[in-house]
Amino acid sequence: MASTPLTLAALATSAVPGLIVHGARVHTSGEEGAYTSVVVTAEAEELIVRIPRTPSAETEQSAELLGLAALTSGARARLPFSVPEARGVTRSGDTRAVVTTFLAGSHVAEDSLDPGAYLLQPIADMLSAIHELPHSIVIQGGLTVRSAQDVRLDTARFVERAGATRLLPQTVQNRWQQLLRQQELWDFAPTAIHGSLTLDRLLVAEDEVTGVLGWGEFSIGDPASDLAWLLASGPEVFDSVVARYGQQRDTGHRGHLRTRAVLYHELEIARWLMHGIDTRDQSVVDDAVAMLDRLVDRLTSIPEPHARSAALGEEELSQLLDEVPRVEDTRSDTAEYEALDEDRVFGADTDFIEPLDAADSGSGEARSGDAEAEDTPADFDPLADPDEAPARSRGPEERSADADADRERE
Repeated sequence: MASTPLTLAALATSAVPGLIVHGARVHTSGEEGAYTSVVVTAEAEELIVRIPRTPSAETEQSAELLGLAALTSGARARLPFSVPEARGVTRSGDTRAVVTTFLAGSHVAEDSLDPGAYLLQPIADMLSAIHELPHSIVIQGGLTVRSAQDVRLDTARFVERAGATRLLPQTVQNRWQQLLRQQELWDFAPTAIHGSLTLDRLLVAEDEVTGVLGWGEFSIGDPASDLAWLLASGPEVFDSVVARYGQQRDTGHRGHLRTRAVLYHELEIARWLMHGIDTRDQSVVDDAVAMLDRLVDRLTSIPEPHARSAALGEEELSQLLDEVPRVEDTRSDTAEYEALDEDRVFGADTDFIEPLDAADSGSGEARSGDAEAEDTPADFDPLADPDEAPARSRGPEERSADADADRERE
């Protein structure tokens, strides 16, 4: 695999016709284990060349290219920050080198966010701008569209899968299932979402968010999923940002938004557990089990009836969840093949447009990992309480048979 700055600079000229490189330097970041990256200087701008080093990084990069392609110039004009722009792709051995614009700015230090930080307002502005993007941008980009019920069912299936490992404590599983059964909690309006926000995704300068990276999970979904990462900095930071965010857009029931965000934050431990099981890494499994045990301790140490509200706001819980490494969702072979289709990314804009009737039905499409849904009756609800199941309606033949039996008894 190519690794020297000069070699990557040469790949950049191959990927971007007419590019003249004046210099190159190695780029280091929190993702250097997954990518080999070099920043090249051209006449009017700087570009970054990235070569994935693992299959998962290659899949992630492919998804990011599709997300960036969906963000047309009109969409970018609505955002108060910069987004990378894909410039070209070329083969590099068994993988490929991707060239995008390089965004200047610094990453946010984990201990720099506090309830009074000036940066909280730009973060709220960033979130609001993303969530106000028209749904058509995502639909025409051919990206995932999920309704509120889709989000709820996907979460329920993941909790069921984690529970099937028999490593998920019953206290935690019961808590998550109880939240999933609360219909009012999932009554929200889906929005455009970034889908994988963390502190590492943000670039800042002079207390302003200047750029946002990592658009591989850009989609329509639950806005609370874009807020969950804030809990790593403490519940007060989360509440402060949400208060500012709520001044700019209708968030619905703020308590429900907060509860779903906490649920997604807790589920990161289960994702870490499933990552360890899927990769057969016992050290990761042991680490996740230890985190789940500590989560149980937090939940069971708070007396009822205040257990739910106190558990959701405890700073210790946020610190525990902050220890969990983020695990990117894997994709099916079909999704990976489609993502690697570079013509979709660098072809004509019309390549992304699909009939609206087909796009509208996208929210109900079966996704990878949901094969069991194909054999599920249309009226099946995995979230319903079995004790509250309604009685089955009696058909006309059954009612007629009952009437005959009554006449015989008379």
